[in-house]
Amino acid sequence: MDREMMGQVLDDLIPGDSTEIDEATLGMLFPPGEAAGVIDERTRTAATKFAQDHGCGFSIDDQSSKSTFSKLPDRWHELIDNLCTDLGRETPGTEGFRINIDHKISEAEARASQSEAVPAGETPEQRKREFQGALRKMLRVARDRDSSNKDAWTEALHLLDNPRIRVPNHKRPEDDQPKR
Repeated sequence: MDREMMGQVLDDLIPGDSTEIDEATLGMLFPPGEAAGVIDERTRTAATKFAQDHGCGFSIDDQSSKSTFSKLPDRWHELIDNLCTDLGRETPGTEGFRINIDHKISEAEARASQSEAVPAGETPEQRKREFQGALRKMLRVARDRDSSNKDAWTEALHLLDNPRIRVPNHKRPEDDQPKR
């Protein structure tokens, strides 16, 4: 398989669907000289850029060496991709793990709510629910296929599925509060 064929596969995915490739195929798509033929940071970067160019997210399960390209809904692609990158940086077991994840999700939900109404008359709550649905799909795929961040994906899903445990108001840190 070459990049052109893989690009066509990614373009043909329906939002919410995904496809897996193995380490050998990833090495063929990003050959030596460009990504050194191994799964390293350059390979991840090249594959992530390739995925983004085709409206997809990219993740690697380091334990199984399987790579996953997931088609994101066009409307929320960039917002979900950026959020997943931020969530993947959270370290399980650290102080504030749940609160940090909840805060990042809330910020993304706020951006989704404030985005342009499509169709006309769509409410901010409808946009938020649509965004949450798309995010859940992506997080489930990531949780099942990217074990390196499984705790972050699981926690994010837990928060989305249990609104009563979420922090009701995300306040800015005290230093950012306007002085009176």
